Amino acid sequence: MHLTTRQLFISQVVLLAGSGASALAAPASKMVSLSYIARLYSMSSTMSGKKVVMKNKWNRIEVEINSRRAWVNGVMVWLHHPCRKSGSKWALRELDFKKGIDPILRSYAYVPTKLPKMVVLDPGHGGRDPGAVGLGKVYEKKAVLSIANRVKAHLESKKIAVRMTRTSDASLTLKERNDYASKAGADLYISIHADSAGTASAHGVETFIMTVADCDSTNHYGKSGNKSARRGNQYDAANAVLGFSLQSNLVKRSKRSDRGLRRARFAVLKDAPCPAALVECGFLSNPEEAALIMDANYREAVARGISNGILGYITLVNRARK
Repeated sequence: MHLTTRQLFISQVVLLAGSGASALAAPASKMVSLSYIARLYSMSSTMSGKKVVMKNKWNRIEVEINSRRAWVNGVMVWLHHPCRKSGSKWALRELDFKKGIDPILRSYAYVPTKLPKMVVLDPGHGGRDPGAVGLGKVYEKKAVLSIANRVKAHLESKKIAVRMTRTSDASLTLKERNDYASKAGADLYISIHADSAGTASAHGVETFIMTVADCDSTNHYGKSGNKSARRGNQYDAANAVLGFSLQSNLVKRSKRSDRGLRRARFAVLKDAPCPAALVECGFLSNPEEAALIMDANYREAVARGISNGILGYITLVNRARK
């Protein structure tokens, strides 16, 4: 088991044993103070530069003040809203606590009771849509299919059923991908991509999950747009558990910089029939990462990160059921 998964599970057991129902109930207000969060998890709390650092023997939370960035056990987690002062105390929006931080640290209270048996992998793009194209003619559609095939093999070696939205260089609409996941009876749905940016300096790996209703997506903060609830919002808390497991393992295996667990209203997330995430395995617009993605060893490392993230989530569900 990945170290992060083990740490989270141990902390969950301790919290269950040592906390009553009233202690675990979230405050009724729309803000949750960091001091409350520290007490909930029996953590010490100190100020370090621009961060409030809360930690106990098992876990560490860092929240950057006047910022949407937080870190759980060293992995970046983007909040929907900045940490702000509420009265005299630093606080998070209640939804960032209930649908972000708390599910990651107390997954047993949020994951579905059904053990995931069918994983649907979605290699992005394909056919007429090459996706991003990097230096040396690195095509996203080819790279992510290679990664998805490796993830499939790793999961099947653990007796987990896997289907793929495409197994060849085929063109699929976004609706067809979601329809396939629904018809296949997906319990988990992972879309695999490689990133691109307008600058060659952008680098690192990131994982996206569905944005909570009425909130801004991470990369569109402060912009107008449709923020209504969608099918994928049924799984907000489980998405946070899945996304964190994927991102923490992806960072560990890829050894690339951590761009964080982010929120987006991508079509494959909005209309997902189950907990879902979209992973970005590096930037094809970055010469170093484009070269890495061409390397079979790197694609194998990324595939191991994704499969370990999926297995970590399944482990948490299995333990929550006992």
